[in-house]
Amino acid sequence: MSVATTTTEPCPVCTGSTFAPAYAAVGHTFERCRDCGLVRMADAPAPNGLADFYAADRASATTAEQDHAANLARFATILAAIERIRRPGRFLDVGCSIGTSLLVAQQRGWQAMGLEPAAAAVAHARQQFGVDVRQGTLATAGLAKGSVDAVLMHHTLEHVPAPDRVLAEVFDVLAPGGVMYQSLPNHGSWKSRLLREHFGYGITDEHLWHFSTRTLRRLVERTGFRVQSVATWSYRQDPRLLWDLCGRFGKRAWLERKAGVPAGQSMDVATYIAFLGRAKWAHFVCNRLWPQRLCRWLGGGEDLHLIAQKPA
Repeated sequence: MSVATTTTEPCPVCTGSTFAPAYAAVGHTFERCRDCGLVRMADAPAPNGLADFYAADRASATTAEQDHAANLARFATILAAIERIRRPGRFLDVGCSIGTSLLVAQQRGWQAMGLEPAAAAVAHARQQFGVDVRQGTLATAGLAKGSVDAVLMHHTLEHVPAPDRVLAEVFDVLAPGGVMYQSLPNHGSWKSRLLREHFGYGITDEHLWHFSTRTLRRLVERTGFRVQSVATWSYRQDPRLLWDLCGRFGKRAWLERKAGVPAGQSMDVATYIAFLGRAKWAHFVCNRLWPQRLCRWLGGGEDLHLIAQKPA
């Protein structure tokens, strides 16, 4: 493995240009900025290819439908945090999926609008919930500068080709004193440190950037925002945990045998979930083992939440 690679694309956090190989996972290679530590996908698809993929994506809408009830409570917590800084006004969710956050925002007195690249999610949001969701991105939305009071990006920033440019667009569209809320996987978390390249919550073939608390804060502040709070959330129930632990310690073949997978075949999701349902010890690992409260209290949670404000 080479020591470093110099690239033409600067780091969005620190503008550095020297990256070292970090790890290989999910069919991609990842590299780390030698100046600030930000990790990015080294062989990411071209931006036009990503745009086509997300426009045609149907799976994310299906997942969002399944998580809708749980996300109602999650977004209520997020909106309450925003409202401690900014009273209800004009709310924008960038990457809003099927619009669950917009329903919550409307119920709390916000004028809510969402942007979403996936056509299937946009159609669901309009037809099922009647919320104002527009297909596209901030760059294509044509929103006036200073026209929004609060912007939410919930597990969106890690997907975009140029997070620094997206945050600059968020900054422009926010009114003076407006609030931005970011939530995304925390690659400085306990699980990330333990599982390394097997951190399934954060390392997927759609996540182009692996932020930690430090790198996200630095990028947000470089854009001109004032960070108001940073917190991490952790979850005791994590069906990925056993699979990720076995990957980290080279025991996936053993796990597949335990689950009854025939020799020469790979475990699929349905087989794995069925195994968790019948093996009490496996269910315990994924639902009771992780010290969620301690992890969150000490700031090591796998979900990173940052609130920042545009200066008045």
